[in-house]
Amino acid sequence: MNDVSPSGLNRRDLIRSAGVAAAGVLAPGVLRAAESAEVIVLGAGLAGLYSAMLLEELGLRVTLLEASDHVGGRVQTRNFGGILHELGASDIGVMYARVLDMMRRLDLERVPSSISVRPFTYHVRGQLVQADDWPSADVNLTVGDERNIVPARLQAELLKRYNPLQELNDWLSPEFREFDVPMAQLLREQQVSEEAIRLMGHTYNGIGMNRSSALALFRDNTRNNFGIRAFMAMKEAGQQVAPLSQVAGGNQRLPDAMAATLQNEIRFGQAAAAIAQDQGGVEVACVDGTRYRADFLVAAVPFPALRQVEFTPTLSPLKAAATDQVPYYSTTKFYLRPTTPFWEADGLEASLWSDGQLERVFALTDGNDAVHTLLVWINGQGSQRIDQYDPESAARLVLKLLAEVRPASRGQLEVMGYHSWGNTPFIGGCGLSYSTGQVARFAAELPTPEGRIHFAGEHTRRREFGMESAMASAERVVTEILAAG
Repeated sequence: MNDVSPSGLNRRDLIRSAGVAAAGVLAPGVLRAAESAEVIVLGAGLAGLYSAMLLEELGLRVTLLEASDHVGGRVQTRNFGGILHELGASDIGVMYARVLDMMRRLDLERVPSSISVRPFTYHVRGQLVQADDWPSADVNLTVGDERNIVPARLQAELLKRYNPLQELNDWLSPEFREFDVPMAQLLREQQVSEEAIRLMGHTYNGIGMNRSSALALFRDNTRNNFGIRAFMAMKEAGQQVAPLSQVAGGNQRLPDAMAATLQNEIRFGQAAAAIAQDQGGVEVACVDGTRYRADFLVAAVPFPALRQVEFTPTLSPLKAAATDQVPYYSTTKFYLRPTTPFWEADGLEASLWSDGQLERVFALTDGNDAVHTLLVWINGQGSQRIDQYDPESAARLVLKLLAEVRPASRGQLEVMGYHSWGNTPFIGGCGLSYSTGQVARFAAELPTPEGRIHFAGEHTRRREFGMESAMASAERVVTEILAAG
């Protein structure tokens, strides 16, 4: 057998690089001849699927590799107790133009969001407080006009108050880099109380107020504000549109339908172990020994997955640092079915916001105000702590904690489902969360190509977020490949 691979790499070198990433799984005896295409796409989430669709429409031969056994990435719908629940991407906003256009192309029905949540009871410093009683409650240790803001609203209200950004691209401007500091630090400089900072950060979808970049939070707040203004403008123009919508039958129908349009079969169970590129192309070695060769590669997988891949040659110092250092936050969810409306027995609102380990318990209704699910939603560092337990032990702990806070719930709940994005193989988190100084250092670098390797996914976002940003990134990488080719 020839000792030189089609890429020009010495066979021993390729085996060594693949073997490092695969922790010894690959060996010379299982190395196979590389299958060729014009573009390899890693990851069958929205970014990867849309990239493959666009490239095929342009007449290119595409091989789409997916490490798991299904498409969708963080767009996943599950049936728990006869109710469809979105594990990840839950809503489609009015500014999700690419997503909405794809739904039209694939003849998918758009319906108003089915998520309806009953009001919160607040559990702070060991006491239960109703929203109307919060401003005068003894456990309300916030100060001044902060006292009138219930804990669940602190993040939205304080971001709105102190956000300096006006345009969607402002967060990338050097003019605003002074805000690339810990969110807690910025709030302290604005004389926000320590208690308000604590409560705001407790359920924040990120890595904590003392680590998260204020500039990144302001970016998302600005994008959300644009979405609200767009909805209001449409409403004033007489358009009948819901502020948030979903795909009828579950959002997972979108990636499923996108996958069905592809000319070539998706290769499932293909976890990349090593990626090598030279002047002539890119070669991917998978954990099972399968190899693929192409002119270009689209890496449409999150950083926790890329960190498991050995690159030859190594990525540029800045790209390598960004891939290795920018953190992802976690989210863990428990889906509980109430066998009785126990909240009627204790006379409190059905949903719960807690500054303890439970964080938030959303009482979800079916439109008739009947609660069908209690969704326990734990974020960030709380998610990492609960994820140290196995699922059954974690669920028992959640029921125990809830019974301690609300004794009437004891014995009145059944666990229907569980999901941890932090523990999901090949994803490893719910989303990217810039730490202090990382916007200035890495934001411009994340979407840039490395030779023949192009990067797509929500983590490369600019003006958009959520599902729309994944779709936008696909259009960008296809444009890059066309220009390079």
